[in-house]
Parts: sequence; C-alpha cells; structure tokens
Amino acid sequence: MLYDLQTAAEAGTGSTGSGRRGDARSQVRPGMSAFVVGGGDTSFQQMLTSIDEGLVVEELIGAGQGNLLSGDFGGNVLLGYKVEKGKIVGRVKDTMIAGNIIDSLSRDVVIGNDTRWVGGNLFTPSLLCEGISVSSKGGDE
Repeated sequence: MLYDLQTAAEAGTGSTGSGRRGDARSQVRPGMSAFVVGGGDTSFQQMLTSIDEGLVVEELIGAGQGNLLSGDFGGNVLLGYKVEKGKIVGRVKDTMIAGNIIDSLSRDVVIGNDTRWVGGNLFTPSLLCEGISVSSKGGDE
C-alpha cells in the first residue's frame, strides 16, 4: 500500500513516504514516481516459442482509457507484432486490445528476465498473459 501522511493517519498506520503533488498548486496525495516489477526466469525467446497464435505488444495508444476501479483496459496497438507458431510473422496495424488486468493477472503469467525502463517511470520485464481480447480492422493483421 502507498500512504502519504494524511492517508496513513486515516488508516491508522505509518506513512510509506509516497506523497506526490501533481503540480505546485495541487494537494499532496498518495502516488509513486516509479513502478518497478521484478524479473523472472524466462527469456523473451522462450516466451515467444510457447505462443501458438498471439500478439507481441510493444506500445499502446490510449491505454489509460478504461475503468481503473474495475481493472478494465483497452487501447490501440501503436507497435505490435503478430506471432504464429512461436515466430514473429509481421507487424500489425489497425489493431486494438482489451481486457481486465485483474482477470489477466489472476491467470498464469510468465515473467521474463529482460527488465527495462519503459517511459521513464516503469521498470518491467516482458509479461506473457492470456485472456486479452484482440480485434483488427478487416480481419487482416
């Protein structure tokens, strides 16, 4: 849990030092400046070879649009690759993904050993998740 001084006092616990301010005029609220996900034991190549049919998503547009409270998300794939029988067969366009992060993470998730910074505030490995819906314009990917 993240607590600033106010939310820690309300919860009857100690602060985690996680107070952030959006700008100089905004009130302090719980938040983080970086999110770090620890790496696993599986290489990206091992993950890739385990996929019969799927999608490698490198970057999304509009992924913040969803219901944060319920975990629903969706977004347009800005950079993604179609995978068939363990091999990348091409780049996708006009493709969207959607799902529920709570459902996706409650299934078996494979965590890669290739951690890297993404966007300056997320340090994460590759993740292999099931149960994410993919739709593409015209059926061609």
